[in-house]
Amino acid sequence: MTSTLPRVPGVIEPSSMSSASPEDFASRDSTAGKVLTLLDAFGGSKGVLGVTELARHVGLPKSTAHRLLSVMVASGFVCRIGSRYALTERLFEVGNRAGSATIRATGLRRRAMPYLTELHASSLDTVHLATLSGTDVLYLEKLFGHWDMRGPTSVGGRLPAYATALGKVLLAFADDTILETNLKAPMRRFTAHTVPSAVVLEKELESVRSDGIAYDRGAFLIDMHCIAVPILDPQTNVAVAALSISSFRHRKLDIYAAALHKAAKDLGRHAAS
Repeated sequence: MTSTLPRVPGVIEPSSMSSASPEDFASRDSTAGKVLTLLDAFGGSKGVLGVTELARHVGLPKSTAHRLLSVMVASGFVCRIGSRYALTERLFEVGNRAGSATIRATGLRRRAMPYLTELHASSLDTVHLATLSGTDVLYLEKLFGHWDMRGPTSVGGRLPAYATALGKVLLAFADDTILETNLKAPMRRFTAHTVPSAVVLEKELESVRSDGIAYDRGAFLIDMHCIAVPILDPQTNVAVAALSISSFRHRKLDIYAAALHKAAKDLGRHAAS
């Protein structure tokens, strides 16, 4: 299903950006770095790419890209679809074993599923489990709502933290170093409701800390509203992840606050276990 994202002149939509740039792999061994960058190119909105597109993304001669892709096909991580290439289920298998040390160690994704299912059944709207990755929200799980036809989120996808309720609640309960990094990061407006500056964001985060809850009222997509709560490590009071319910139907999402808080509190007990 293709998501419809807000078009902002001069701004690249998050779904078209991969999670890393070619420069991120510059310090790696030459061949390994090129292979990793080729893999990263599949992280954008287009899942099937031709060798010319991939070569241009990595900055390689087409012949070199073709040779590396042949190795990746032989390894089972990439497959050919006609004259183009796509990731295989093998990478999906590996990716589903990934996650932060806390999430892997506590089995948070597995533990969260019954709660996500209950929240979805009671709301019929879209439910997310997410964590913070740099300056982005990284979506770990998603249960689609009955009316989520234009939602920009996907499992493994990212959105800017400052433009989402999940991101705000994660930042409000992040450690000082992570918060400072995010406040210094560039901020772009996707709608008239996107937080316009770090100063405004910092004030919003103070309210989120006080209330223990964050809202998105059309900050990324004008018609999408969201409510989010943190899953806190009970020993440090730092958010290890967050839960949210988003809706294209409802504007008053406070009706879900109690259920979200209960789920997050139960899951938080496992964060330090």
